[in-house]
Amino acid sequence: MFGSKSFYMSVWRWHFFAGLYVVPFLIMLSVTGLIMLYAPLLERALNTHLFHVDAVTDQAITYQQQYELVQAHYPDSTVSQFFLPATENESTRFQVKASGDTLSVFVDPYKGEVLGDLSISQSLLAWGENTHSSFMVGATGERMIEVAASLTILLILTGVFLWWPAKGESKVKAATTISKQGGRVFWRDLHSVVGVWAALILLFYCVSGLSWASLWGGQMTQAWSTFPMEKRASSVSSTLTHEDLNVKGLKQMPWGLEQAPLPESTSTGPTSLTLDQVVADAKALGFTQFQVHFPKNEVGVYTATASTMGKDITNAWDDRTVHFDQYSGELLVDVGFADYNAFAKSMAAGVALHMGQFGLWNLIASTLFALSVIVLCISGVIMWWKRRPSAQFALSPPPVPKNFARWKHAVWLLLPISLLFPMAAVAIAAAVVFDILAQMIVPKVRNIWA
Repeated sequence: MFGSKSFYMSVWRWHFFAGLYVVPFLIMLSVTGLIMLYAPLLERALNTHLFHVDAVTDQAITYQQQYELVQAHYPDSTVSQFFLPATENESTRFQVKASGDTLSVFVDPYKGEVLGDLSISQSLLAWGENTHSSFMVGATGERMIEVAASLTILLILTGVFLWWPAKGESKVKAATTISKQGGRVFWRDLHSVVGVWAALILLFYCVSGLSWASLWGGQMTQAWSTFPMEKRASSVSSTLTHEDLNVKGLKQMPWGLEQAPLPESTSTGPTSLTLDQVVADAKALGFTQFQVHFPKNEVGVYTATASTMGKDITNAWDDRTVHFDQYSGELLVDVGFADYNAFAKSMAAGVALHMGQFGLWNLIASTLFALSVIVLCISGVIMWWKRRPSAQFALSPPPVPKNFARWKHAVWLLLPISLLFPMAAVAIAAAVVFDILAQMIVPKVRNIWA
């Protein structure tokens, strides 16, 4: 069955259907992925006067005084987060929730003054992440992208099958040779060579990306992989989760904690804990580079977290989140990489790689991969354009196999993908129904579909 021409044509037809939907999304995801890689670097380069301080002295004001300075400077806003400076020449950064926006506020600890602010919600990074995750159209966009990511897995599997050399042919040659004769053969070889090298990496990006999706991620894998906070904390919130600590549109908390409820302070009395004490306690626990989230209400907690997701660190094995009682300063919960389950560990380890955080080599590799996906998409479109009849407007998918039973066999082979990825099942079923209708019922559609 697998070696027959009818089966090959069935796989090719499914490859075409998947690509028809996926290509625009893959190009969008690649472009926005590049934006997300370089936006933080560009922001720092254009705003060195905010990120960098020159007059380094021993007379820096305390973190608590800096916090109070920001509070006074933004009296009608909420200071929600603090980022420990990485070096003595770096300003202290706070996140402030202003009316309709979230700001990064920069403080010179030596002069004791606010240097200025930048919008987070309106930043290039936030735009890139919002587009990357939802096409900027909310839940509908998330579902569309989840379908695209699911079908990309189908596209990878069918593409590798179509590329696989016949018995006796060299796989190395097939994976490295691009025809010099030009025309459609050149674009076919370019598409095949780039595709087979990018296949495994693209599969990794799809699975890790789907882990953030609202259905496969939020309701399946993430829900099953969420850390059971109720087993560690004596009291947890009934309404707030770790996801509520994120800035809208940006992911900062570890994936395996997002759906876990926040613990609550159990002590009573006036708040005596200062930001300096939280920082000192976190450092005493072994934290080096981290961020602090302030209590969200009267029973809230101070949260110190260092994670690859929050871009605090690049080594996922150092992922750690702790919560302190805002009144007594007692350590309520301590969650580290070792406490994650297997899938949450893989997400923590993969996030830094996904976002190009492991230094220059990772940034270059991620850039080349994103560009290769764009080349893959463009070459696929050019191949289709050169193959289609030039005298008429038609989609011209690969022809239906003469032995239609092979087409049905190909559908059965898609069952595992359908079971693993529900949105892929919906898309595959829709493609089957539409293809049958186009072939058998509506003549005008059939002419375009030919």
